[in-house]
Amino acid sequence: MIIETVVSTVNKDNEPHFAAVGVEFIQQKAVFNLYKKSHTFSNLKNKDSGIINVVDKAEYLLKAALGSAKIEFSKIEKRNLYYLTDCCSYYQFKLINIEEQAEKYLVKVEITKAEENRKYIGFNRANNLLVEAAVIASRIGITKTKNDLVQFINQNRKVINKTDKNTQELLKFLERNI
Repeated sequence: MIIETVVSTVNKDNEPHFAAVGVEFIQQKAVFNLYKKSHTFSNLKNKDSGIINVVDKAEYLLKAALGSAKIEFSKIEKRNLYYLTDCCSYYQFKLINIEEQAEKYLVKVEITKAEENRKYIGFNRANNLLVEAAVIASRIGITKTKNDLVQFINQNRKVINKTDKNTQELLKFLERNI
């Protein structure tokens, strides 16, 4: 099963980068796809390690997908890696292999350390829609257009707005940043 996560890597200037990435966990390993021109892929070429953050708030996936808002993070000093301070759990990883595919790379990593901050509680219906919006947003200019995202938002606005105030604020954030 693929889980939507936030993968954090470090760029060549040792600055953190956060990206929304679907990850499949397989025992002590994980597998995910990265687009060839992604910052996350470039960062893994420079430093063959990172962190997979498991989150239960659509806010983090939206912010990571849009790359336009601050996310509160903490640093693992010994490894010069960063994780989301409010994530449910995070997994430090080391790159094993990269396989070239059509427009993506299949990335295989080994989990070197796992930490749990709190229990994962999941997403409500509106948050699931916002997670899907984050996926669409992360693909704008690659396989999706802004119009695809606007259309998705318009089709699902009623459900997102009726759930709670936080999802209404996230929807406004998304619309300001597309």
